[in-house]
Amino acid sequence: MKKLSLLLIAFVSLVAFQSCKKETNKDATAQLTDDEVKAVVESDVATDDLLDMVDAYAFNDTASRSTTQMPSCVTQTITISGTSVIITWQFDANGCTMPNGNTYKGTVTITRDRDLMAHSVTGSITFDNFSVNDIQIEGTADFTRQLNADGNPEVTHNYDFTVTLPSGLSAQRSGTRTRVWAEGFGTPSRTDDVFLITGNAHIERFNGAVLDVEIVTPLRREVPCRFFVSGTVKITKNGQVAILDYGNGACDAEATLTLPNGNVRIIHL
Repeated sequence: MKKLSLLLIAFVSLVAFQSCKKETNKDATAQLTDDEVKAVVESDVATDDLLDMVDAYAFNDTASRSTTQMPSCVTQTITISGTSVIITWQFDANGCTMPNGNTYKGTVTITRDRDLMAHSVTGSITFDNFSVNDIQIEGTADFTRQLNADGNPEVTHNYDFTVTLPSGLSAQRSGTRTRVWAEGFGTPSRTDDVFLITGNAHIERFNGAVLDVEIVTPLRREVPCRFFVSGTVKITKNGQVAILDYGNGACDAEATLTLPNGNVRIIHL
């Protein structure tokens, strides 16, 4: 009987240990990792950089911004088909450095309504072997462009992308992004362009982690800078919330991350 009792105690202890181990592993999995934050930031910047280019260059049929501001390593083709305009950008296979310092490769095709005087202009975006700073972007997006109450262009993009970082880490990223051309619209130069960005994203990594991203304070994108200069983003994983703050307007490669436990650290972009 004594031997049986000892065996029973050992068994209960083992079960308790395994349960505790599973719970510990579960807690570790639930935590937001540095790799996941990096995936959010890098895919966010790459996605927005692409949409910025579409917003700035895809709504001209004449040789103004659409050609004079683009570097010679981009080959642009414009085809009119019925009520649609098809714009193709072919970037140099060895990399094409854009005015803000980001490097593009591959092909982007934009199909949009021909009538730019319409109240709303709709269109879509597709890719062929396309990347921003070696961050691969695949998938599709559609957009609607109109003038807001202030008379500024406002483009809402709905997208479903697979984003692959140079490290090989991949994520499925889908969501809605609204970009308001707040400053610089109507001037020939891009250096005074400012965009304010709102929206949300749902990110699923191939290891099973699920992240929800919401822009809480509009992200400010000043075109000469390759980074967001201000704005805050809420990142949610398994009910835990972290806040990413891009700063107070300086063009730098840093953001502040406040973790669910209240700890704060600097993220290098």
